[in-house]
Amino acid sequence: MSEAETGVSVQERLANMVANGEHADYKSLKAMFAELEPTTNEFMFGQWRGGTFNDRDTGNFYGKRFNSEEHCEPMLRTKEDGTIFAWPDWGEARLREIAYEGKVQSTIIYDDRPLMDYFRKVNDDLVLGLGDLKGQPKMFFWLARDK
Repeated sequence: MSEAETGVSVQERLANMVANGEHADYKSLKAMFAELEPTTNEFMFGQWRGGTFNDRDTGNFYGKRFNSEEHCEPMLRTKEDGTIFAWPDWGEARLREIAYEGKVQSTIIYDDRPLMDYFRKVNDDLVLGLGDLKGQPKMFFWLARDK
């Protein structure tokens, strides 16, 4: 449904979905992604916690950390005691501003995997990410800025 039909912006809808742990299908999320403003690399710097819009078990996934354009930790996990660490199995990544479907946004390029994550801004502390792993279905996820 469009903002005109519901009276709720895409940004508000996505923020509510994340807050309430709502699920959504790929088609709905793709339409919302298209409406969002692209991110810049500078906007993405810092540590973010994340999740998905489906009931897929993400194990002890925590989020992502963007230290600089040349040094990103794309897969943060948690230990049993809650300690956050960069999972070495997924290696490191770089951050570049790349065009995707007509908009240039921050994109993680993984060093050791045929994977790119594109980011669009929901608000100053929330982004919608699109994971594009070569040969696999694309998947949406969210990241919320750690304070």
